[in-house]
Amino acid sequence: MLSSLNISDFAGRLAAAEVPPGGGSAAAISGLMGASLLELAVNYSLKSPGQVVCSELLLAKQADLSRLHIELTILIDRDALALRGLLAAAGLPENGAEKQQARRLALQKAIKLAAEVPIETARSCLEVVEIAKTIVTKVDKMVVSDLMAGVAMAYAGIVGSLLSTAINLNELEDELLVNALKGQIYLLQSTADELKAAIEDKVYASAPFSVVRG
Repeated sequence: MLSSLNISDFAGRLAAAEVPPGGGSAAAISGLMGASLLELAVNYSLKSPGQVVCSELLLAKQADLSRLHIELTILIDRDALALRGLLAAAGLPENGAEKQQARRLALQKAIKLAAEVPIETARSCLEVVEIAKTIVTKVDKMVVSDLMAGVAMAYAGIVGSLLSTAINLNELEDELLVNALKGQIYLLQSTADELKAAIEDKVYASAPFSVVRG
């Protein structure tokens, strides 16, 4: 299980020539780090006397982030399994018409899964960014930088996931599925862009974070 590896071992596996893991698993890890940073911000704020008035909202988001933490951990391995299945299908024998057809069907099934799993990762990462927008003004000021780092990580997870989906589109024979996936990519990316911009506009409007925007 990739999700049980330590940081150094995972990075070594990722850097090696053999796959999995690939960009999809890395995107899930990025999203997981984003969720974890938001959990840090929420947990710290719940202990802060100045944030007592926001405790009900923070507790609700704490539960949502805990769920996303689990989902994204699972998606690290689900993406790796999808990639492994794709490689296995690509390696099937194709000598003879019957085997060629069997390989084609297996490959299409594997490509479909390899395209759909990263969409799930992107959705989970997007939910992390949505939560950040909800709580950015509710957390303790000492952890706003952690929350913003979490937004950056989750946003990177969205982009990485959608790239992992996009790379498979040209190999899919089902045009309806391709169009549906393209629509989901556009919607997820545009929503993520809007959310990220809204959060940054709010945080970067004043010191000390205005220096980040320049």
